[in-house]
Amino acid sequence: MMPLPAPGEEPGMPPEPPRPAPPPRQGRLALALSAGAFLLAAAALATALERPLPPVVSQAAAVMPTPLPADAPLPLIGIELLLPHLPRTAPFPRAFALALAFAAGDAEAAALLAPLHAVAPHGAPSARQLADSFGDAAEAALLAEMGLAPDAGWLARRAAATMRLGASLGSTGTPALAAVQAASAALSAGDLAGAEAALAGLPPASAAALRPWREGLQRRLAADAATRHLAALALQRVSAR
Repeated sequence: MMPLPAPGEEPGMPPEPPRPAPPPRQGRLALALSAGAFLLAAAALATALERPLPPVVSQAAAVMPTPLPADAPLPLIGIELLLPHLPRTAPFPRAFALALAFAAGDAEAAALLAPLHAVAPHGAPSARQLADSFGDAAEAALLAEMGLAPDAGWLARRAAATMRLGASLGSTGTPALAAVQAASAALSAGDLAGAEAALAGLPPASAAALRPWREGLQRRLAADAATRHLAALALQRVSAR
């Protein structure tokens, strides 16, 4: 048992808890720097809100070198926001939806945007990607013309490759082989439209085998055409203001 205090003796007070140590100098310095950075950011934001928004810097500068004026109509703003996405390979559904919304009520701009409905959700392969992947697609087309599936085996694929080699050396071949060789030559020259034209007359079986590759080609052609037409429309309207 604890001893009781003697009569007339005050009970002992519990000891005071230790006071927290003052924050180190480094902590106070970091706090001061954080407060200063916050004040600077607030001042910069207030200054920026009083100025017009800067023009969008885009990859389309070569075809649209003049920035849009601050009071440009909404369709032109939507076009400028969309143009940087068209040369790329990634999908651009949000930028396309915004351009469509800004072009509401503008029949000319909406008509030029319409071909991109099939492009925006998937993107479009680059010309280099199309050229690099054409060999496998052409082989599948030739195998289909022979009534074989793309996974028909090594011997069948070697036969298709030999047919392409012979055609490149000038020998006559089947309709699919002729179309594939013409498309390959066009791709080597960077002529995507020529490659599409060469493949337009493929026999049904070969056309079905090449459909996935041609869909990518058609999306690239649509994106490139939209880039030219939309940039021309924007330049025309800016010049007319």
